Amino acid sequence: MSSRLNEYTQTLIALLLLVSIVGAAFIVIAPFLVATLWAIILVSATWDQFAWLSARFGGRDGVAAMLVVTILMLFIMVPLVFASVEFAQQLTVLARDLQHQIESGVWPALPQWLLDVPYAGEWLQAEWLGLQQLDMQVLNQLKGLVTPLAKIMLSMAGSFGAGMLMLLISLLIAGVLYAHGETIHRWVLAFSHKVAPKEGIRLLHVAHTTIRGVVNGFIGAAIAQGAFAWFGYALAGIPHALSLGLATSLISVIPGGPMLLSIPAIGWLYQQGSVGWAIFVAVWILFAVGSIDNVVKSLVIGRSSPLPIVLILFGVAGGAISFGLLGVFLGPILLALVYALLKNWVNADEAADQTR
Repeated sequence: MSSRLNEYTQTLIALLLLVSIVGAAFIVIAPFLVATLWAIILVSATWDQFAWLSARFGGRDGVAAMLVVTILMLFIMVPLVFASVEFAQQLTVLARDLQHQIESGVWPALPQWLLDVPYAGEWLQAEWLGLQQLDMQVLNQLKGLVTPLAKIMLSMAGSFGAGMLMLLISLLIAGVLYAHGETIHRWVLAFSHKVAPKEGIRLLHVAHTTIRGVVNGFIGAAIAQGAFAWFGYALAGIPHALSLGLATSLISVIPGGPMLLSIPAIGWLYQQGSVGWAIFVAVWILFAVGSIDNVVKSLVIGRSSPLPIVLILFGVAGGAISFGLLGVFLGPILLALVYALLKNWVNADEAADQTR
């Protein structure tokens, strides 16, 4: 009896130690978990292209990984850093000037960079002057909003900096995954085989194909939205329609981004007296450009993933609501894994019934 009690005690202590170690390890890596997930998604979606590049360098994965990360930093990180720094500086200056002018009783003037915004600058200036002529009581009401507004602007500037840091960490982790991808892949295969000897490797394949499908769906949807937006802008006679279409492709990853981008163009049309075309652009961007996003994503992801189209839509939308932008990838992956497990379970029961 005592030996069995000692055996249970030792097992319990070992289990507690294991849980403590795993919990402590999770606490250590928790700050980098989101960046790691982004890196895994990036590497999984572009591994075939990286393997081709590595073959051109004679199988030197380290050199190829360094080149890929450098290219990504030059074309993604550097422009975003410069844009974020400039935007943060402008927000800081705007908040400080706005606070000083309102507290001194002087109606603040709009900054020049805001007036230079295409389409929207002239409209903002006219609306601002019209508001100024209403009543100085508005200025007194604005005084109570100065401090919260300044805090919001400074918080936005800080969020940009945190986002850039997260992107940098993701790219560095992606470089490590690229350089040691074969070793990590073998370890993951062995681990999945240990956890689920029969289905582990197949579930990994399902996750990988779903990730690639989601990424390809995003790219296809971005191109389609940009093309549809360009057509609408060009049809309405808006200048620089091609540039607006390209900007729509880039900002389409943000929910509601194309609609926000169209607001200055709609305001410009309204200011020019083209109310009908302004309504057309608003409806076109909201329905045509907005709906093509879900159609293209569903078709492209459906070709790569075993999920039905309805579950793909649920995965993308539900994941985005629950986890933000990262959830757009996690949602379909999780549903694809659950769907594959349930399908195998049902098929196994049917096969067992047929053998009886």
